[in-house]
Amino acid sequence: MGESYRGYLDPTSGRQIVFARPATKPELWLDYLHGARATYRRHGVESALDYDRVRNGLSTALFAVALEPDGKVVGGLRVQGPYARADQATAIGEWAGRAGSDELRRQIADRLSDGAVEIKAVWVDHDVPLHHEITDAIARVIVHSMTLLGVRYAFCTAASHAIPRWESTGAVVSTDVTPVPYPDERYRTKLLWWDQLCVYDTVAPGQLPALLRESRQLTAVATGTPSAAA
Repeated sequence: MGESYRGYLDPTSGRQIVFARPATKPELWLDYLHGARATYRRHGVESALDYDRVRNGLSTALFAVALEPDGKVVGGLRVQGPYARADQATAIGEWAGRAGSDELRRQIADRLSDGAVEIKAVWVDHDVPLHHEITDAIARVIVHSMTLLGVRYAFCTAASHAIPRWESTGAVVSTDVTPVPYPDERYRTKLLWWDQLCVYDTVAPGQLPALLRESRQLTAVATGTPSAAA
């Protein structure tokens, strides 16, 4: 991705989407993390954020945020990887000692040679206007993150209520990995995969135009070519 950050305006939500690395945008990184902690705390799952471990940014290859016009962070996610070993994945710990752990490890290991990253700490401020539209925009960020990091696969773990959102951007639930009650018994958490080679075939029709437009904008920024969609 280079050391500079990239981004685009999402016209539907009216927010700027910015991609960066923690080391190159440290203040933005901390704003993102503080928002994530507040959101996780609100839902009683702050321990799942692992704030103290990830705060230094060393485990994060890339993060993305949604910004208000005044620069306030109102949502985002971070990306770990690409992994060299399956046991680097945070998901391994979520399934530790539970049914499905061996299959989870196998699926991650089988994809490492083509590049696999893990999506973590996704959040959107529940109280901001156009919350639904911002969440759609953040979901599309996962697809762009694969492109920016040069990998074929991305995966995340998600509770059942969030799965339709990720499926809208091409994610497929792994039915071979048994769901687990993580972070606690209120949730039924599943494993999802995105495959860069076929993700555009499974994206929901309502997400596809924006995904294609944003992809063109990111490509234009990378090459220095003017984009009509920008």
